[in-house]
Amino acid sequence: MRKPEKDERPGPGRASMNQDFKAKEAGTPGRPHILVVARKGRMSEQLMDYALNVAERMGYRLLAAYVNTLPKYRDGGERNRRFAAAVKESAALFKAMADKRRIGFEYVEEEGKVGQAVSRLCHTARRIEFVVLDHGIRMEEAASKSPVLVFSLIYAKPQQRRKRSRSGKNRNIGDYTMSQQSRKRHLSRTLVFGAMAAALYAAVFTHTASITDYFTKGGAYALLPVATVFLFSYVHGSFTSSFWSALGIEGSKASTGKAAQKSEETTASVRKRKDSRPRARVNA
Repeated sequence: MRKPEKDERPGPGRASMNQDFKAKEAGTPGRPHILVVARKGRMSEQLMDYALNVAERMGYRLLAAYVNTLPKYRDGGERNRRFAAAVKESAALFKAMADKRRIGFEYVEEEGKVGQAVSRLCHTARRIEFVVLDHGIRMEEAASKSPVLVFSLIYAKPQQRRKRSRSGKNRNIGDYTMSQQSRKRHLSRTLVFGAMAAALYAAVFTHTASITDYFTKGGAYALLPVATVFLFSYVHGSFTSSFWSALGIEGSKASTGKAAQKSEETTASVRKRKDSRPRARVNA
């Protein structure tokens, strides 16, 4: 007798088994995810709190996506290394907050435009229910490529904890900054303009007679002293500015108008406190 051939046609049972297998490969037992997207190397505390609250109420998992929008920035890979370090720090904090509430969490690093990154993640084996964007990301950029609903988080920035860096400047904890790279740039400018200033002063003192002859010829040569003054002013001013910036000393940016406005606010009556709770805006 011939053995009955196996039915290789896909059926409902096989389809569900394939879906479960793909879900297990992705590290999730078919549970829906909330895709949380940040454009920088860190996520704001308001975004993490909002995503955790929603995931806890709905029983969802969290997938955090850190999008590097400038992966080919020409600085020898320094920006990418700092971005990766900031992502690890932010993801560790996010995971610790999720573990306390027993919420599933995983994160990925993406490159390119935000809309393309959202589209790629929504078409993976993970089941993405909706997307939440961090403050500062344009909703149109992500919604045009997303097959699911996109929410944009809007909140008033409260005063954040700050710590003092080695350069003497205050910066946000966990913030992705380019302070060291800026310091290197100011240091290189200090050396370049310092060498130029030294060369100009040396040329003036060693060629005094020739310079005096040209400056006293009259006619079009009368513009040489003015041009020389502007040249010395630019080179010496650039050297001085870069020198103080390399030391971490910056000028005060507060204007008299802001100071007067602040004094008026302190003397005025108590106003209604602004609501700083994060709110989501949906793109239907």
